[in-house]
Amino acid sequence: MSYLSPVRKIFIIFNYLLFIAFSISILVPFINAIAISLSNYEALATGKIGLWPKGFSLKAYHELAYSKQFLRTFLNTVGLTVVNTVLTIALSLAAGYVMAHKHLLGRSALFIYLIIPMYFSGGLIPTYLLVNGLGMTNTYAALVLPQIISIFYIIVFRNQINQLPQELMESAEIDGASEWRILWNIILPLVLPMTMAFVVFSAVAYWNEWFNALIYIRDRQLWTLQLQLREILISASQFIDQQTQEALIGGEPRVHPENIKMAALMLTVLPIIIVYPFVQKYFIHGQLVGAVKG
Repeated sequence: MSYLSPVRKIFIIFNYLLFIAFSISILVPFINAIAISLSNYEALATGKIGLWPKGFSLKAYHELAYSKQFLRTFLNTVGLTVVNTVLTIALSLAAGYVMAHKHLLGRSALFIYLIIPMYFSGGLIPTYLLVNGLGMTNTYAALVLPQIISIFYIIVFRNQINQLPQELMESAEIDGASEWRILWNIILPLVLPMTMAFVVFSAVAYWNEWFNALIYIRDRQLWTLQLQLREILISASQFIDQQTQEALIGGEPRVHPENIKMAALMLTVLPIIIVYPFVQKYFIHGQLVGAVKG
């Protein structure tokens, strides 16, 4: 066993205590939210819900499951997340490969051209005027087209492909492989860890998208899940429709607004929590691979 100095031991103990306290600060509110979502109306009315539900009830989840608006926003978000993530990664990888290609003329000038808008954007108002001028307001296109180009991803892919042995691409060219075949069969497997890390980053970002929907979308049928969650958190009591209220007055279990809020919150974060463990390994391999270099 290697010898640890007293200072080193104190440092390790301090680190453990710090991370334990940090983990508790995250887990306690999350567990409390789960307990609130599973408690009944009477328990919530007293306001004494801790880390364990009181008067176990799934009524809030039942209300959300039978809400056409909530289900519609859920499906909208799933579709937009899949489409945006696939397009973002595909376009970024293809553009990165093109910029790293030895036969591309003016690569340095094109690199500078891409760097500038990465740091200096047009701003919210010009972007809104452009989206509105193109007739994309209140359509799915407003939630897809303005977001699918990531200059950062393009530059990272370019730098990573530049670091690959050029002999691999040259041998494929000699064998008559097309550019698409080289990209798909040679480049992609070599940069797969980094690609998967970017897939996770993009998917989480698009899943949590709400601001663009707030700016560009007026039709509630086109809302994203996060925008619907915002509406629920602001006015949860209005989420329960009139027919439900009448049924509750008739003797069925009542639903507290806090039930609806926390149940919606759990259903919103649950897909990410389920998917994350399966893709976590890619973070170690791909998060910092191909760091931006000039």
